[in-house]
Amino acid sequence: MKPIPITNFADLYDFVAQGEDDRLIFRGVTNAAKHKLVPSIGRKPRRKGETLKAFEQRIFRLFKERALPYLTHQPTSDWEWLAIAQHHGLPTRLLDWSYNPLAACYFAVEKAFDGDSALYAFSTSRIVRTDVDSPFSINAIAKFRPPHITQRIIAQSGVFTVHPTPEEEFHGSGQVKIGLIANKVRKLLKRDLYKFGVNESTLFPGLDGIARDLEWRHTDVH
Repeated sequence: MKPIPITNFADLYDFVAQGEDDRLIFRGVTNAAKHKLVPSIGRKPRRKGETLKAFEQRIFRLFKERALPYLTHQPTSDWEWLAIAQHHGLPTRLLDWSYNPLAACYFAVEKAFDGDSALYAFSTSRIVRTDVDSPFSINAIAKFRPPHITQRIIAQSGVFTVHPTPEEEFHGSGQVKIGLIANKVRKLLKRDLYKFGVNESTLFPGLDGIARDLEWRHTDVH
């Protein structure tokens, strides 16, 4: 798959608008050369002799046991538990995406990096039935639209893909487009996104997001 160059904001618009597919979801990554679409659970080292399934079940069970005192929302299913676990950094079989291409692009250029970044676009009509499907027994990659259990999921227009074989790299069978964001335009795109209201304070509601936004705006690093 040949990446589509994104050298300015107009290129970003063309990348998003191409095909007029309203099912597209987007994922931005900082390091285009090294990043692979592999869920975090599939990238983590495990105990000697432990299977991926056993590792996943063990840390998921422990997370549910220890997280309860800190939750303001009581999860009602493993799907909700997975969304919360992913949100707080536990390795899972989920990949983060967004319905908002500007938010996804921001995550690609958010941090300082000396290299090219990438914006992925993926289209599928397959959506999990959380009332029927189990996240640990699905047999095909599908979209999982999480409930609005955190402010960040709402602000970032968050959506996930769930992967039945999370140790394998996701190629999407032709349903994935890649936009290559040249290193020389990363800072420019971040400034353009700020003009459109896409920044730390809008994507990360709360004091942390405000603080990071002020730090960026009032230093000379951009």
